[in-house]
Amino acid sequence: MLTTLLLLVLAANPAPDALDRLAGALRASRGWRAAFAQEYVPEGFDTGTTERGTVALAPPARLRFDYTSGAPRIFATDGSVGRLVDPGAGTCDAVRLDAGVWARLPLSAVLDPGAARRAFVVEASGGAIRLIPREPTPDLAQVTVTIGPDDLPHEVTVRDASGNRNQFTFSGWRPDREPPLAFFQPSLPGSRPCVPEE
Repeated sequence: MLTTLLLLVLAANPAPDALDRLAGALRASRGWRAAFAQEYVPEGFDTGTTERGTVALAPPARLRFDYTSGAPRIFATDGSVGRLVDPGAGTCDAVRLDAGVWARLPLSAVLDPGAARRAFVVEASGGAIRLIPREPTPDLAQVTVTIGPDDLPHEVTVRDASGNRNQFTFSGWRPDREPPLAFFQPSLPGSRPCVPEE
């Protein structure tokens, strides 16, 4: 009898899956900061180029990568627009993130489990989550998220259809205040945030 009751309780309250645990850990703070290293390895090579910087995150949909090695750049999304600012080149590119574009971004898996489940087939094994796009594109064939012991992302690896690998390794996650919206809307020095072409 006790076993039957225990099974009913467990069936009614299943343990959260890996995506939900990850999203829950990220939602434990209004903001996060970490260091990152991004290594791009072309297909057929063992090593590639590595860039470093810091990442700021404000769940559920704000993210900013500040690249500090090599040519300084910023990639950020405010939840509706993604921006890439390259002060050295004097460029600021912006793209509107509709539901379809957002769902295909690897960061949707980290920030939005519902969008990830709609856009990807999700396979979890131990501390890793593998995401296979339901509609593959040349730029995206697979995403693997390795979760650290704190349930926060340790690595996010993106592979394209040609076999190229783009791996982000995160370290030193720390809770932070939620940055203002303008922080996620970067622009070239002395100008307003760039906007998508309509």
